[in-house]
Amino acid sequence: MKLDLLQEIETQLAANGLKAERNGKTDLSVDAELLDASFSTGKKKLRYEAMILLDEGEKTVKMYEKTTETSAGVSFGMSGESSFQSGSTLFRKVKSVQYGPEGKVFEYNFDLGAIPKSVKTAAQAAGWKFKTV
Repeated sequence: MKLDLLQEIETQLAANGLKAERNGKTDLSVDAELLDASFSTGKKKLRYEAMILLDEGEKTVKMYEKTTETSAGVSFGMSGESSFQSGSTLFRKVKSVQYGPEGKVFEYNFDLGAIPKSVKTAAQAAGWKFKTV
């Protein structure tokens, strides 16, 4: 049953454009660079990391997430973020449009909350609980 749930979570993550890997530290891990933009006056990176552990004793899927944003240089534009919390799960959307001297240098719009939501849905469908840690 655990292997079926792991496969379903991998499928859900792939639907969100993320590749999960199985390793010795945890059941599944994700390390994805969502944005890597360089332009004449700077650069910006957005990285998403997650670790997912299926605790068979508690029948609970535990998920840790981390988003790291780094930027350097000068650009002009607008950014926005919206979030809401349901229980212990944070649902977050981020978007940004930035301009440099050469015009529009990047634009992104990510629904980061869709990632844990899809994992939670897979866990609940299998009769497991979901917990963010």
